[in-house]
Amino acid sequence: MDQTRPLARFVPRRADEAANGAEPPKPVEVLIAESQPIVLDAMVHVFDQPGFNVIAGCGTCDEAIAVLRTHQPDVVIFDFDVPPDGLAIVRHVHRHHPGTRTVLFTATSSEARIHDALDLGVTGVVLKEMPPEALLQCVRKVHAGEQWLAAGSRQLVGRRRQQRDPDRRRRVGLTARETDIIKLVARGLANEEIARRLNVKVGTLKIHLHNIYRKLDVDSRVSLTLYVQGKGAL
Repeated sequence: MDQTRPLARFVPRRADEAANGAEPPKPVEVLIAESQPIVLDAMVHVFDQPGFNVIAGCGTCDEAIAVLRTHQPDVVIFDFDVPPDGLAIVRHVHRHHPGTRTVLFTATSSEARIHDALDLGVTGVVLKEMPPEALLQCVRKVHAGEQWLAAGSRQLVGRRRQQRDPDRRRRVGLTARETDIIKLVARGLANEEIARRLNVKVGTLKIHLHNIYRKLDVDSRVSLTLYVQGKGAL
């Protein structure tokens, strides 16, 4: 049985908006990949509210990727156990839809698996034991360009980074400017805003980020943020 169920629907304007002619904000378009039909139905129900539009619910990676070939949602929510491996969806998204954010919604607390997801560019992690509002909040945050990581995953990642290299900053010799940039990245600010605050060009900022990544042996903004969280402070 094909579990792909297109769910895109017209989102009517509220009466007060129609009265004053105001256009409602564009809803966040979400694709959900979840192997368990009952859980999938529950997730669709969670997002059945103003501000969100579930475009499809998929039970396998192949189904999700088929939808992604014709649609570009704002956020894709997935679990590791979507057959054959939920990370295949993440790889496809970041290869073909760089503007789409990915959120891991999982019951696992495996540090290694969560690291695999974060290393591929996942910007949100929600554990299935958390209340539905946590998933909604996470999707809102990642859609706005920020990271949202469940407390348990932050602790796991932070502990691993501390164990790997507790004195990395002192050894690599970060400059004062690089330290300022790291702090702003960890706050979730975009490159343009960081450049404005530091009164530098975006191109110059990207050079600084390249040097920071090389010195700290990280490969993305998310990895850099997790490094700072693991250290507690710079």
